[in-house]
Amino acid sequence: MAQKSRKTKGAGPDGVVYPRSSGVKVIIVGLGYSGAAAAVECHRKGHDVVVYEQFPGITQLGDIIGITGNAAQVVAKWGNGSVHRELEPILSSWQANNIRRYDTGDILYSQPMVGYNAGTGYTAPRGPMAIILANHLKDLGVPVHFGKRIQDYFETEDEAGVVVEGQRITADCVIACDGVHSKARSFVVGIDDRPYPTGYATYRAWFDADEAKKDEKLSWMFEGDSDKMETYIGQDMHCILGTCSGMKGVVWNITHKDEYDNVAESWSFPGKREDVLGYVQGWNERIRDVVMATPKSQLVDYKLAWRDPLPKWVSNHARIILIGDSAHPFLPTSAQGAGQAIEDGATIAICLELAGKADVPLALCTCEKLRYARASLAQQIGKETREIWHKTDWEQAKKNPQSLSMPLPDWLFGHDPQRYAYEEFDAAASSIKHGTEYTPTNVPPPGQNHRVYDFKVDKASQWLKGTTKLRASL
Repeated sequence: MAQKSRKTKGAGPDGVVYPRSSGVKVIIVGLGYSGAAAAVECHRKGHDVVVYEQFPGITQLGDIIGITGNAAQVVAKWGNGSVHRELEPILSSWQANNIRRYDTGDILYSQPMVGYNAGTGYTAPRGPMAIILANHLKDLGVPVHFGKRIQDYFETEDEAGVVVEGQRITADCVIACDGVHSKARSFVVGIDDRPYPTGYATYRAWFDADEAKKDEKLSWMFEGDSDKMETYIGQDMHCILGTCSGMKGVVWNITHKDEYDNVAESWSFPGKREDVLGYVQGWNERIRDVVMATPKSQLVDYKLAWRDPLPKWVSNHARIILIGDSAHPFLPTSAQGAGQAIEDGATIAICLELAGKADVPLALCTCEKLRYARASLAQQIGKETREIWHKTDWEQAKKNPQSLSMPLPDWLFGHDPQRYAYEEFDAAASSIKHGTEYTPTNVPPPGQNHRVYDFKVDKASQWLKGTTKLRASL
């Protein structure tokens, strides 16, 4: 139910309304995590949704992806908890991330995985998790057109649309979720804003653990009752490896200096094991053992592209909005890319609900106002963590080991994006209408340190308890 303290009507954070009852027609471009979240949440809030995805289907390749509790609480509601139950068997059960010195393997800091692991978040192989989310859209009856590349975007004061295979398709608005290589981005910003190389690339792999369990060199990975996560840090490189999904899978990634300066339109390539072995010479033998056990077909080489922060996410007539990586690409060291993408998707659905068909431009501008500062600050954390890992001051690390970990701030992990959107919509919308300043409260106050560790596990479990109640009522 909607909060009584809020003047604007709406279904509320847990509310679902009759399909297509709002009268708002939405085109979503891209079926990554932001696109899936926007599509499901727009459907739940009564909007008429259609999705276009340029790839022919969802790939199983990659490593793992984390949806921390701030966003997992959104997904946990889908299908009265049915999506949560489908995800449970593939979720990882890490207790700690052991951050180690690259060569000796000595543990520098053991970071608790609160907010990421099963029970406090969703972290799982990215392919299987993406398939579950896409299948939920199918169950909802949301049209998803695969293999459809967007040729162009357009808008007027009254509508927006895309050109697909020469056909102009219109709607009340377009939500562009087409990733770091977003075509919509140049339309919205007004310049050819191409991505540029970060100077780094990452090898990623995930494979079934059955064969790995037979390898004596990998026996350490399957000891105990929980998944393992080990992070090795060194000059200009780090490696994360371990198990996932209750030791059903082996996963690893290595982020390293990239020798290539260009960022091609296709930014992922089959990886070569011999190339990886060259990078890890002099690093701990456990890394080499895992690489050698990896099936060649499961290794992918990703170029880490970057885009500078945008001056805006919304087009001139406010009928097209960028969300997810289209608006704010994240580095893997943030562990928030998927989480912030889902927060974006949930927020735009609510803003469209509250503004209504008569004021779609206000909805898009309000969403940007609610999300811009938060996503930008979360994005910054990834760059900071990478710099700490790749340029480690070993003496300082001994004095303050926690400085090596990814921060665990309550402002980030303890946030409820849906409740915030309902509570703050009126204030943010009013600031747009009257040209006044809006001060977001989903980020730390100015001058307060954003890299803190004040998040508590009991807060992370609130959404899980709600899912348990849903399950009991079925």
